[in-house]
Amino acid sequence: MATTSLCPDCDKQEGIVPCLGCKKIFCVKHFQTHRQNLSVELDNVVTRRNTLQEYYYETIVPTFDPTKFGAWNTVDEWEQKMHEQVRQTADEARKQLDAFSKQARNKIEHQLNAITETIQQKMERENFVEEDIEQLTNKIDRIDEGIQNNKYHPPIEVTSEPIDWKTAIQIKLITENGTKPEKQEPIVIPPPSSAVAITTKSDYPRSLQRKCFTCGTDTWQKECKCCSQVYCGWHLKRHAVSSKKH
Repeated sequence: MATTSLCPDCDKQEGIVPCLGCKKIFCVKHFQTHRQNLSVELDNVVTRRNTLQEYYYETIVPTFDPTKFGAWNTVDEWEQKMHEQVRQTADEARKQLDAFSKQARNKIEHQLNAITETIQQKMERENFVEEDIEQLTNKIDRIDEGIQNNKYHPPIEVTSEPIDWKTAIQIKLITENGTKPEKQEPIVIPPPSSAVAITTKSDYPRSLQRKCFTCGTDTWQKECKCCSQVYCGWHLKRHAVSSKKH
């Protein structure tokens, strides 16, 4: 004969319906009460979840605006600093170009000034001859030819080192132990529109449901302790009454 025990809620009726969760065995009446109490507790969980979700989207989400993070200001400061460094570097390069330009002009101007000085001396002393005129003409021709052929323009080559912008600035999360993860997977945050409150009771996992031995409907009861068959709440009660008659 199977060992029997009294219902833990009333200590009067024989316990014949076990609960898979708390492992207690109730009488039919108090098992139904037990299930009702679990439903109330689940409703309370749903209420807390909906309340927390509403508070999160209305109050907490605005604080996650990235423009309000201190790191956002850091990125802005880095951008301004990079702009300033680029400007300064470009200015230094322009100064070098200006220096090369002055050197080229000085070379031409020095030759022209030398010709001018020679002509003035010859004219003041009136001691020039055909050979002097020919030499001066040749010098002028060479300068003119050099100017026309860009001979005096400095040969300039501009070189620059490529900047790896992917590593120039990086954003990384700091883990709890203070280290930075080597690689981070992108985080996908659902939009606020996905915040849907739970308004109906969730179904229990289908895999735990069984069929009533009498009517075949899904039920959460376990098998009856006296006959090892599974019944819905209605037929379990009728079965318990019928069993007491035998």
